Amino acid sequence: MMKKMLSFIAAFLVLGGALFADVTVKDLGDGNVEVTFLYKGAGKEVVVAGDFTDWQNGALPMTKTDNGFELKKTFPMATTLKYKFIVDGTWLFDSKSPDKTDDGFGGFNGIVDVAKLVAVEKAKASGDSAALEKLMASQSGLKFGTWSMIGVQGKYDSKNMELQSVGVGVKSYAKISGEAVKNVPIYVEVAVFENDGFENIYKKDSLDADDGLKNLLVDTFFDPLYYYGGQKKAGTYLGHFKAGFNSPYVNFLTGYKYAKLTPHTNVSWTTVDNEWEAGYSEVGGFSEFSLGSALQKIGDITINATIAPNRTADRAGNQYGIYSFVNAQMGDHYVDFQYNAAFNKTYDTIFDDIYEADFIGGYKGVFGPLTLKTNMLYNVWGSVKVNDTYKIAYNPSSSDVSGVKEGKDFLYNSAVNIQFDYTALNSGITVGYRYRGAQASMMYVEDGNADGHTHISDQLGDVNTQRIFLNGFVNPLSTVKVSMETYADMALLTDYDKLAAYQKPYVDKANTQLFFKPSFDVNLESLLSGIPSSVSVYSKLKYNTSDKDKFTYGSDKSQFALPEAGLKFNMNDISDLFKDVTVYYGFDNNDSNYLFNTLIGTVTLPEDLSVQTGLGLRTANKDVADTDYPFGMFLGVSKKLKAAQKPIVYGQVLYNMDPYKDFGDGQEALKLDGYVTDDGQSDFAGLAAFRIGMRWDF
Repeated sequence: MMKKMLSFIAAFLVLGGALFADVTVKDLGDGNVEVTFLYKGAGKEVVVAGDFTDWQNGALPMTKTDNGFELKKTFPMATTLKYKFIVDGTWLFDSKSPDKTDDGFGGFNGIVDVAKLVAVEKAKASGDSAALEKLMASQSGLKFGTWSMIGVQGKYDSKNMELQSVGVGVKSYAKISGEAVKNVPIYVEVAVFENDGFENIYKKDSLDADDGLKNLLVDTFFDPLYYYGGQKKAGTYLGHFKAGFNSPYVNFLTGYKYAKLTPHTNVSWTTVDNEWEAGYSEVGGFSEFSLGSALQKIGDITINATIAPNRTADRAGNQYGIYSFVNAQMGDHYVDFQYNAAFNKTYDTIFDDIYEADFIGGYKGVFGPLTLKTNMLYNVWGSVKVNDTYKIAYNPSSSDVSGVKEGKDFLYNSAVNIQFDYTALNSGITVGYRYRGAQASMMYVEDGNADGHTHISDQLGDVNTQRIFLNGFVNPLSTVKVSMETYADMALLTDYDKLAAYQKPYVDKANTQLFFKPSFDVNLESLLSGIPSSVSVYSKLKYNTSDKDKFTYGSDKSQFALPEAGLKFNMNDISDLFKDVTVYYGFDNNDSNYLFNTLIGTVTLPEDLSVQTGLGLRTANKDVADTDYPFGMFLGVSKKLKAAQKPIVYGQVLYNMDPYKDFGDGQEALKLDGYVTDDGQSDFAGLAAFRIGMRWDF
């Protein structure tokens, strides 16, 4: 009897307390459950993003309460949710989530098994220790899952509807995550299928339909792994592998190939990207050693330290390097220091040269309603030795800096960000200054054409620029939020004769670019008979003070530009038939030749059925030839099935526009940048397509 009582107490404490402290459930008795998410940390604006919100695209705002930030939402009983918090723009894993799984990007997603939480509450209420023990046991061990898609697409020339290609795409990744044994975490992802070209049945002037269909039928039966692996030798391969151990004194983690490094944020800057691979060319990897929990507390100070020797300084896996950081938190004060280095490419010459060294520091202090954030970066550069008499400038990987020179002065090789945040009851303001030298950069952060990301320049700014910025918001009414982002950009070093062409941000060294982004968010619930609803509007405006730096739109040149604007209207829980309606209007003026207006609507119906439709209009700028494809349209339908691990099925018809995510990203969801289509006005111009597909994620 005593043993059962002790087991019950242990299970109660573990399951009913520590793990489920910030996610609670309430059985509504009609097959639905009210789930409450609670975030108790610091932050001004907190949202929940998960697979039930299309992640960031439909993230749900949390309400500030006396107990923290809270969100209540109703789900069917047989629902499993993956989620994270986004706090003031930063993604955070909920360390008190009921369960977790590796997110494939060096971190974790929280998991809420709604039915299991309800069972826990019932077991606690009834004192059923055996049920609690069983539920506690199910939290440990390895978890098996998959992310898989299958789709069919036919693509046409939209002008004469001539068939261009037909194909079947299949992508499938088998995943294992959890603890192999106690305190030994592991994450394995195997790429089973990787074919997303949609040209394996027919391709105009290249593949005859009879041959393509015959190949499809025969190889689907005889060798599907090879065929749907893209018909290449490495079509099925180990994609991610991470393993390690945790102890009170040290935690160890090692990764290989597409496994992502553990992300790190140094106050205002992300200094280890969440998409930086261990070495995708199959020759790299990393080791990571960090302090265990027993060494992290010294009195009132909490310390974290990590050192990570690796062979992924170039991201591909060819160059040795290291990243390391130590940080300390004491009350409202936080400091962080990081050192990164890029070494040589062979084991016998690894320390012969240090091509890059990054020294990064950060401080955050909270003084009542005022928060001070500072960051500073300094680079030391080496050169690539060709022979005893000749060397060439080092080119950092995945960066918009190239051909860095040794011996440059401090401003060339440094970057700074300093800002003050002030939050009052119904308003907030951020004022700050930043600069980036002509060859200042960061390792382990993506930037450049190869990956299509601009993570370095987004944080530091463009090379050789400085910025004064002022952002703020005010809630003049409880239902209205007015925000404004503004900045003034200028050249940092104006001695253009000594700078490379890419280091000259403006034609006129005295030019200042002014940027304004006003936005308005209005809660319309009180005006629409209590129906949860809102409207959001924003625009982006730029102005160059010098007439030598003009924006070009066709033959028009102007110092003023309105590159983008958008509007979003949303209504929730309208009726039993219409669960959710969202309308987006996008004004895309980012192209110098054509303007693109889009109107997109989504409707959520019962039984997890969603309909998306939209129109696009391309118009030529002054003295530019009219486009051959002025009109675009699309219609899509998606539904989450209740059987067979609850896949999402979808069908789409596209004509001269494609607002959906790429096949490998989950093609049933919209891909927007703000409220405009992500890939701009040229995407899918001149093309039409029919698609059907199915996706699993469990």
